[in-house]
Amino acid sequence: MLLSKAPVAASVLQYLRLELAADSINKEETVIKFDNTAKNTYDIAEDAQHLPGSGEVFFSSMTADNVKVAINAMPFPKQQGQAIKLNAIVTADGVYALNMTQIQSIPKIFDIWLMDAYNKDSLDMRSNQTYKFNAQVSDTNSYGSNRFSLVIRQNPALAVHLLSFAAAKANGGAQVVWNTENEENYTNFVVERSSDGGVTFTQLGGMVSSAQGTYSFLDKTPPPTSDLYRLMMTDLNGTITYSNVVTLSFGNGPSVAKSNISIYPNPTNGMVNLAIDQNSHGAGGSPLLKLGTPAPLRTSQTYDIKIVNITGAVIKSETSANANWQSNVSTLPPGTYVIQVVNDKDKSLVGKGTFVKM
Repeated sequence: MLLSKAPVAASVLQYLRLELAADSINKEETVIKFDNTAKNTYDIAEDAQHLPGSGEVFFSSMTADNVKVAINAMPFPKQQGQAIKLNAIVTADGVYALNMTQIQSIPKIFDIWLMDAYNKDSLDMRSNQTYKFNAQVSDTNSYGSNRFSLVIRQNPALAVHLLSFAAAKANGGAQVVWNTENEENYTNFVVERSSDGGVTFTQLGGMVSSAQGTYSFLDKTPPPTSDLYRLMMTDLNGTITYSNVVTLSFGNGPSVAKSNISIYPNPTNGMVNLAIDQNSHGAGGSPLLKLGTPAPLRTSQTYDIKIVNITGAVIKSETSANANWQSNVSTLPPGTYVIQVVNDKDKSLVGKGTFVKM
């Protein structure tokens, strides 16, 4: 399930219930049910054919092959949308109402419009559930199967948007973090890794979105190479898009593991702490202070400390004489940041490391 290339099927029924009413007694309903395993054409195992009664109104929807049905099962429309013909039959002149009496678990990304070909009118049925119209028996264009249709289409403004995607070294492996908007529980995320320069990518694992906005995945076994990470996103129609590719090196060159600084916790959504190994860069004083040390040791050495974002902009800059330093990064946007420490005396680099802001 975690490695699936398609969203996990919804566990609840998703449907619209429509009603044609002459008054509080003379009315009839039709149901349009959405299931990505269903077909647009009539299927006796999925749909329920409409059987006319003895009332004053008769109402049904039409399958793609023009079968009148009381229950119409179909997959969710693709991005271009879909028009579903409605068959509204009346037996007397008068004013009628076409109502959407129920909308159950239809994702907000779908606009639902009632189109009136006779009056050349339309109605957003998410905002207005009742449409009143006049019909005359003598005018067959004012009722029947050619006047009304229900258009269901995706609203591009409500599609899932990837705001950021980053990877950084963390305790236990490589931490991948991404930030999105407009995602609902039909978007599927899969993290992929390449160890051959992007020639091939391997799926590591993933998750179904939960509308929380920020997500993370820990790669517990990153190879000791320069690895490439990307995010594969699958929407409710099975459309796949990819994030930008980010590079993370676990080689023997300069890295967080070989640096003279320690950054924790990583990732973080609040405070970030920095500990400097003073012995390792010849500054004298005490060694690296561990978590739980009562108070930072004061020395004669001072450090220039900068937090830099992925574009190279300096977010924060301070000078400190303490081997331990911390900063509140809760207001920073999610992503990867660099902490750089420079010896204030001779301007030599003490250490550089990254952290991920959740």
